[in-house]
Amino acid sequence: MPRSTDPLDAAPSPFNLGVDNALKLLHRIAPLDVWMLTRIEDNEQIVVRADDHGYGIEPGTAFDWGNSFCIRMLAERGPRIAPDVQQVPAYREALATLDNPPAIGSYIGFPVQDHEYGMYGVLCAMHPEALSVDLEGHAEEIESAVAVIEALLRQRRQIDELEREREALKLEAYSDALTGARNRRGWQIALNAEEQRCLDHSLPAGIIALDLDHLKAVNDQEGHDAGDQLIAAAGRALRDATRENDIVARLGGDEFAVLLPDTPADNLPEIASRLRSALDAAGVAASIGYACRTVSGSLHQAQANADAAMYTDKRQRRGPPAP
Repeated sequence: MPRSTDPLDAAPSPFNLGVDNALKLLHRIAPLDVWMLTRIEDNEQIVVRADDHGYGIEPGTAFDWGNSFCIRMLAERGPRIAPDVQQVPAYREALATLDNPPAIGSYIGFPVQDHEYGMYGVLCAMHPEALSVDLEGHAEEIESAVAVIEALLRQRRQIDELEREREALKLEAYSDALTGARNRRGWQIALNAEEQRCLDHSLPAGIIALDLDHLKAVNDQEGHDAGDQLIAAAGRALRDATRENDIVARLGGDEFAVLLPDTPADNLPEIASRLRSALDAAGVAASIGYACRTVSGSLHQAQANADAAMYTDKRQRRGPPAP
């Protein structure tokens, strides 16, 4: 069964309103109990928007992606439109693996592409009983709804980019003079703005926490000018190795953080490795930790988790204490 995360629901954005209207129209065309737009992240199928008339599904509800009808549909083990799921072995299999399977008699699922980032998720619907109506006859209308949602995704990304550009101009006053990265105040402003976007659209985002190694030793042995050069080199390396819409911040001393909008958990190990390589090339050693915002959590919690992972990395890099 799905688990509801009950996210805070802000005033509907243009994207949410557009998707909601598409789902309502689909319900009139093919009256299954729930129509929903879902996205895939870290082996979860997360409900972005839903038009529910019986299941109690709402935005933020998460399903096990690996045991879903939709993953089987995408693998072409089952049809996109199944008026009677019991006639489809792959869908019967999915229900049979659950201790308390939900009542699903009919299913519809169509893939949704994000043309900039690839696969986004699935537009899908469920009904507790098998339906004898001609659901297959509505395939063209459902495809049209998919095209509308994909256009809304492109529009939302354009709006988000404009918002981030406007925020970047405002944040120029909150830059760290030594590195050109955001300072702690600028970081908090950017974090709060991205958290609202995550809530509005059920978006993923990642945080990488970094702490420079040996800065105190450099300051003590070579002087604070050398320490400042090390910090500045770290800031340049991080900014050069991140995307334009990522936020690099110096939170104080030798502590840095990177905010990664629209970034699922699966991408974080490769990004962290890339940042470590960039720092190594700049002659900067650093301890690194990362975490992704969960559907039920927040970016502030993700930052705390990334910090904890970074301190674990620092202890491992130091090795065991001398006997």
